[in-house]
Amino acid sequence: MLENLRHIFRLPLYAAQGFHYNLSGFLFTPKPRMVQFPVCDRCNARCIMCSRWQKDPDVEISLEKIREVFANPLFSKVEDVSLHGGEPTLRKDLAQICQTVQKYCPELKRLWISTNGFGSKRIEKRIHEILSIIDFTKLLTLDINISIDGLEETHDMIRGVRGGFNQCVETIRVLSDLAKDYPITLSIGTVIQPLNIQQVGELESFAESLGLPINFQPLMFDKFFNISDDTCLTFSKEDMTRFIEIIETKLTKGHTTTTFYWRDLLSMIGGAKRKSPCAFDRYVFSLYPTGEVLPCSREDWIVFGNVFEQSPDNIWFSDKAKEIRRKMRKEVCPTCSFYCGVEFALQKEFFTFLLFYLRNRIFDFHKNDNRSS
Repeated sequence: MLENLRHIFRLPLYAAQGFHYNLSGFLFTPKPRMVQFPVCDRCNARCIMCSRWQKDPDVEISLEKIREVFANPLFSKVEDVSLHGGEPTLRKDLAQICQTVQKYCPELKRLWISTNGFGSKRIEKRIHEILSIIDFTKLLTLDINISIDGLEETHDMIRGVRGGFNQCVETIRVLSDLAKDYPITLSIGTVIQPLNIQQVGELESFAESLGLPINFQPLMFDKFFNISDDTCLTFSKEDMTRFIEIIETKLTKGHTTTTFYWRDLLSMIGGAKRKSPCAFDRYVFSLYPTGEVLPCSREDWIVFGNVFEQSPDNIWFSDKAKEIRRKMRKEVCPTCSFYCGVEFALQKEFFTFLLFYLRNRIFDFHKNDNRSS
């Protein structure tokens, strides 16, 4: 009840954010509100759906350069920062990176860290280091997402690490103990793909047994998941039928930003254009270990510049960046099935989600009214 009242009182703010979102990118270029930062390509997993671990592990932006980049005034409006990789905890200076981000992003509300969960002692050490250096009076929460893509043998096969599932369970246990004393929010992340599509229900039960939310995403490297000639990464007709069934029966229930996306994806699979807004075309600054700056990794040509050659603000507001954004909105966004940025964008865009929410509330009201009569 209190949460609903809080949202009601914030409606004028949400409306103002909605107007700002819809004007930004067309009448003006806003400063970034979210930073996606894969801090390294190094990885101790060998995932079948990811090639990042095959990249040059020696190409890694230094802490000194990271400090120089974030000291730029461009980041004064950033609210969310996501640190991932590779495996981010392989960087011994991860805590200093977090400290740098918080220092130069005065409006930072959430710091996200995504880990594969392999190496619980190292991960525990890194999180302890972060907790000792972060000012939680200015940060709402530290969100840590642990990737689990199946139960036991399935997870180990997908992630390419024998015993990987058990390592993840131990990491969750360790971090759950820390969360008792610190404002840490834990969650499980699962990429739905052919090898685990029959285990979605079991994964939900597994997450529930741990008291953790689980966030599902579709395999997102190419249009509707066909990302490789490898048959284990290609959805068969039977797999797609099962996937649609999962969306309809499990992922489209309720009235949240997440259910909005899954309902939209269901329509896209049926041939419709995308309705879900995406923050990546206007609000997201992605910084790669090579120094490349881009909003979205959907296509190879979506690269604004490199921080080793230009300052972040010059890259962000450049004519090249503006042209790429225009091309993205015309050629990529209408048919893109990626989940990235949807939840954040719906909070900022507001009006699309408001209509979705009201329509479904009205539908539920009439349905319940008919049942009672």
